[in-house]
Amino acid sequence: MKVLEITPLEDKKLVVLIVEKEYNEPFWITEPPATAHSEMLRSLFRPSIALHKFLGNLTKKVNPDFATEELGMRSQKEFYEDNVLTQLFRKDNVPFFPVDIDGNAKMYLAASLGKKRELRDNVLKALTKFSKKKGEKDSQEEEYLVAYGQCLQLELEEQEREVSFPVRESWIVMGILDHARELDAEEEITCLHIGSPEHVDGIKKLLESLDIRVEVLKLSKKIVSAHVEAPRSDELANLLESMQIQVKPVIRKASNDAPHLLFYLDTDRKASPFDICMAYDAGYNAVIPYADVTPEDGKKIVEDAIFSRGPKAVKHTCFFIGGKNVEKAEEVFEVVRDAMFPPFKTSIIIDPAGAYTTAAAMVAKVEDALLSHKLGDFKDKTCAVLGTGAVGQIATVLLAKLGCNVMIASLNPKRVDGKEYAENIARLLADRYGVKVKGVFAPTRAEKLEILKKADVIFCAGARGIRVIEKDLFKELKLMKVLIDINAIPPFGIEGIKLKDDMKEVAPGIFGIGALTVGDLKHKLEKEILRESRANGREIYNYSLALQLARKLLQKKISPAKLTLTLSYPSAKRDSK
Repeated sequence: MKVLEITPLEDKKLVVLIVEKEYNEPFWITEPPATAHSEMLRSLFRPSIALHKFLGNLTKKVNPDFATEELGMRSQKEFYEDNVLTQLFRKDNVPFFPVDIDGNAKMYLAASLGKKRELRDNVLKALTKFSKKKGEKDSQEEEYLVAYGQCLQLELEEQEREVSFPVRESWIVMGILDHARELDAEEEITCLHIGSPEHVDGIKKLLESLDIRVEVLKLSKKIVSAHVEAPRSDELANLLESMQIQVKPVIRKASNDAPHLLFYLDTDRKASPFDICMAYDAGYNAVIPYADVTPEDGKKIVEDAIFSRGPKAVKHTCFFIGGKNVEKAEEVFEVVRDAMFPPFKTSIIIDPAGAYTTAAAMVAKVEDALLSHKLGDFKDKTCAVLGTGAVGQIATVLLAKLGCNVMIASLNPKRVDGKEYAENIARLLADRYGVKVKGVFAPTRAEKLEILKKADVIFCAGARGIRVIEKDLFKELKLMKVLIDINAIPPFGIEGIKLKDDMKEVAPGIFGIGALTVGDLKHKLEKEILRESRANGREIYNYSLALQLARKLLQKKISPAKLTLTLSYPSAKRDSK
């Protein structure tokens, strides 16, 4: 049996001109599609005089080296003896070949589907017996048979579709390449392929992936007649005498959609692979990283990128600003935003070291948890953010903007000016973001306990691998608390909270949310932002919009694990119990 193996041409340049047929060549593996007019429609599955005349003119114009057409359900004899195109190409001395799935391969595929089809037919026969018993309620046996039959039918349709499209198109492309190899030609080879409309795009993509130039033509046919209204059947002869068919070739141009490009501007010395990988996973065609980016660099990069793409393609361009230093990232963001103007405007994402998406995920998760557990309104809560890094600062800003009473705490015992440092952080947030928060210094166990007693919700956003809250502190707390940790590296920030905890009661009245629970939402959130920016090409994605999207993700979250069920057909043994 011939093996399906597509290999690029070597030392030959191939151009394929695809002419789209006026119909889809009939093809099936196990059974033909049933329609009321199947037999009558068969008379339309052949090249019309319009296509025949057009191909004659095209052949004289381009002088192809060879031509190909799908074989479909025809035999080789039918293809060569009962095909008007064979006569056309023979007249013009153009080698003409059928290309399709190898006969032996087709038989093998049909056999592999045959058993499943037989099973489905047995189920249908059994269901037919039930349908004859009128007046009876559906039995359990019938209901299980219906479910089983539906599974089999969907599997059959999926496998048939797989064979009829990607597999078949691969065989067709391999056939074109094999015939091109047989030609002794040093210059450019031209193939004229006549193909079904439903396969044109798939074959074109496959050929182009092999660096083969492809052009696609289809016919636009217009009937011009003296008859104003549709004629009666007995007037068809008069119609034919009075009508003309205008045939015009239409060149199917390549898609005008420019590739989606993301320019990743990192203020750190090396560009982070995390966001680069996320962008590719979200569907960007290319991600162009820049490291150690300054505001001056950002302005030049943006101008060169948007002007080179033009007003239309610029919408398929996105700028992602990262880096561990929030202040530097914000400075680059402002320059990038100000460098754009209509119609040269597109999406901008700012997420320094993932701080904005992580902070948004933390806040949205707690907000959702309070609501679902009926623990009161978020805006009435006193919140403590333990950690003054980028995540801690942005979480503090988001909480303050929601109306919460917020403390942000510096925890580093080595800071000699810790109190002044924490108060400066509070002033910085007030100046930059317009929020009023309290900065506190809490390096000791007693000072941390004082914060825990005052706060209803505690966000632990300290450095990785550093324990912030010991479990024994829980014994000193009397009122309900929600604690959330984002440290996934042992030792975790809060002792007693596990990575996947999701409002688990870790002590009486104390509920914990673990780092992976937050991380899962953060990962989905960043991917959603990247997808949206790729689709709309106009938004600015900052921490505020990140919070809105995180809320939406939580609202429409469906848990497959919670919705999964297993149905077992009740046996006689089970029924007897």
